[in-house]
Parts: sequence; C-alpha cells; structure tokens
Amino acid sequence: MNTPKDQPPKYSEPDSIQSLSIPLPASVSRLIQAGYLNEAKERIRFLLSGSAGTGEPLQKARLGLELARLSQLPGEYPYSFSDALSLIHRQIPDFTEKEFSALEKEGRIDFIFLEGQKRYFRRFWETLTATDSVLAGRADPQLARDTASRNLFRNRTIQLLKEEGSLKYRIHLKAGLRIRDEFFEPGKEVLVHLPVPKESAPTCNIRILNTGHRPAFLSPADAPARTIAFQETPGENDTFWVEYEYDSIVNYVEPNPDLVSDSLPDFDTGQLLPHIRFTPYLRALTSRIVGRESNPLIRAGKIYEFITSQVTYSYMPEYFLLDDIAESCAVNRKGDCGVQALLFITMCRIAGIPARWQSGLSVTPVSVGPHDWAQFFIPHYGWLYADLSFGGSAFRAGEKERQAFYFGNLDPFRMVANTSFQAPLFPPKSGLRADPYDNQVGECEIGGKGLLNGQFDYFHEIIDVRSIR
Repeated sequence: MNTPKDQPPKYSEPDSIQSLSIPLPASVSRLIQAGYLNEAKERIRFLLSGSAGTGEPLQKARLGLELARLSQLPGEYPYSFSDALSLIHRQIPDFTEKEFSALEKEGRIDFIFLEGQKRYFRRFWETLTATDSVLAGRADPQLARDTASRNLFRNRTIQLLKEEGSLKYRIHLKAGLRIRDEFFEPGKEVLVHLPVPKESAPTCNIRILNTGHRPAFLSPADAPARTIAFQETPGENDTFWVEYEYDSIVNYVEPNPDLVSDSLPDFDTGQLLPHIRFTPYLRALTSRIVGRESNPLIRAGKIYEFITSQVTYSYMPEYFLLDDIAESCAVNRKGDCGVQALLFITMCRIAGIPARWQSGLSVTPVSVGPHDWAQFFIPHYGWLYADLSFGGSAFRAGEKERQAFYFGNLDPFRMVANTSFQAPLFPPKSGLRADPYDNQVGECEIGGKGLLNGQFDYFHEIIDVRSIR
C-alpha cells in the first residue's frame, strides 16, 4: 500500500472552519458529552472573554464555532420519547414501546442527551422508513412501492446504458430560495448564492436561461463550487430563483484491472481538515481492507465493497454539527450519501489513490433532490465515479449488478454543482454559512449575518428531462 501523504494542517485564516479539528478544552467537552449545553455555552463565553487567559487565535476560532454549533444542536434533536412514539403512532398505531427500544438498542434510532433528557433525532423516522421495507410497508404501502419503482427505474437505466454504451439527457430546472418572513429584515442588504451547473462530467453545455432578480455575480463554469449570486437591499421579501438547462452525458465503462498501472499521481491525495483526516483508526482499517494489493483499481474496489456492504444509510444532522465525518462513519457504520462519500475519499487517499468530491442534484423525470458522490482517479481510465449510497441500497436489495455499476459509473440523472469539499463561495459570505462544506440548496445572509437551514426555504422544480441524440 502506498504511503499516505501526511500534509500538515493548513490554516489560511484564524477563523477557518479547519479549526474544528482542534480539541475542545476538557471543561467544555465534558459538559457537552453529558448534555449540559447551556452550561457548556456559559463556559465557552467565559473562555472567550479572556478572563481565563485563552487568547490563541485558532483556539478562539474553535470555541466560537462550537458556540454556534451548540446553539443549533437542540433543533436537530427535538423529540422526547413520548413525542417520538406519538410520531410513529400517527402512521403505525400498534407500534409498541418494545419495538422502539429494540430499534434504539440496535443503533437505528439516533439520540443525544440534552439537559438531562434523552432527545431523538428529527429525521429518525424518515431513516427507518427509508431503510426498513417492513416498517415502510406498515407505515404506508406506497413507500414500499415508491422504493421498488425507483429501483426498477435505475435498473432499466443501467441496462439501457450498457446496451447503448452512452446516454444523453437534456435537463431543464428552476431552483431558488426565499427567506422566511420572520427572519427577513427590510432595508438590509441581502446576499444570496444559488448553486448552478458547472462544467464537470457528466454535466456539460450549460445555459442560464432566466433569473428572478438581476445577478451580481456568476461563477466561472469550472469553479469548484459554482453559484449565481444576488446582492441587493430589498424593501419586501421575495423569492430568488434561477432557471437553467444543461446536458448530462454518460459513457459506460467496464474498468479492467489488467489495463491499470500501479503508478499514481499525487494530486487529491492529502488531508483536508476537519473531515478528511488520516486518523490511526482509518489507517489501520484501510490497511486491513486493501491488504497487500498493489493494483489501485482493485484497492479502490475493496474500499467500495466495504462501505456499500458494511455502512447503513442514515439521514444525518447538519454537517456543521458533525465531528470528523469520515472516521465517525467508519466507527458507527452509518451515514448519508455525503458521509459515505467522504469515508470513501478519505480511505482512497490513505491508500494513495486520488479521490475527490462531487455533489449537486439527482434529477429524474419524476424527482429531484440534493445528492453527493465521489470520484477516484485510476491510470488509463482517468476519473471514475463511486456512488456509495446508491451502491449500498443495491447491496441491501440483493442486486449485485446495480451495486457493481456504481463503482466506476454514474446514471445520467445528475447535476454537478460542486467538485471540491469545503470550497469557497464568491463573493464570500460575511456570516457563517448554513453548510460550510457544500452547497446544494443555496446560501443566504442579511446585513452580514448568515441564515441557517430552517431560516429560509428552498425549492427545485423539474421543467423538462428528455433523452437527446
């Protein structure tokens, strides 16, 4: 196995998001672990006041970010036990406390302690119905039918791609956001970023067709996180939107290890704190999984097989609230599409295989939503794809062909907006981003204060998805 590139931490600014990799003072971390968030916030404010002699810029940045995270955390875990059970009873009246306890014991219901009470994750029920066909059928038979329909659609697309060798689609979307009325402040400058397609396979031939407001800035077509930005001082609340069209072109490949050399480039092989980190555990895990294999395609395949077969899909709290995403995914063996992609990227990089982020939207003729996946670089083939969550769902459904397809290939129903994790936006936001790592739904600030998820609403509207030649 290649030696990992041990690049030192990079802190370009004192308040960099990378400071989240710095440990918290024990007096703070113990309070957080015990669930005493209010006391933890008081302790942080005391440390930031300078009374305790804490003046090192990076530690101050870390404490400031933690204060922001603790303010958001309760909103991610709103349910008491009785609230959570009542939520389930709305769809499954005969669901028992014993069933709930069993699921919690299996680690399938996420919780934390807040001020002495156990509180449950806001999307725990969505996770259960998305990953458990029996529960989904009890809650609403249509959920199971929808899952079967999506899988059938993907299988047909894969079969058609293999037969044709290439598929091309023209996709026409409208996307936007609107500040919730209670957070809008008339007369203050508003900065809005909406993600738009970038020139990165499979996305190409992009056309910005219309906007609801006059744009202030459109990122270059190859920007790592491409957006269209609006900057104005509105007197009344309004919706910011963009309409665009692009082509999505995929070519089927069957990667052959016999055509691959062992010599690899060194780009996209380093750490990116705080979440792409070569921890001792991930080094040991990667070494165990890839063993003595020297062929990079086979090494990447072993990592893909491990994640898709061993990591269960789960909705997650906002990424800003997560610690060391890749390692946490490996330890807890659960995560959503982006969490799984970050684990794949990190393990590939540890194994010396260049790997990078891709994200944007998954768009079919009947559905659209945010999605993340990964790319990895293999000599002879160049950049290949790995969609870990789609591959994992295929594994759980017992469909090995579909699982194998998403190692190396993508379906054509994608919109790529981001090709780098933690990429900056231009013009930069003054306030904290709702998602400091990625941008799939948009960002907004008023008077230099960043709005968080839940303080604005976003939408994606499918106008047309059609096959082209």
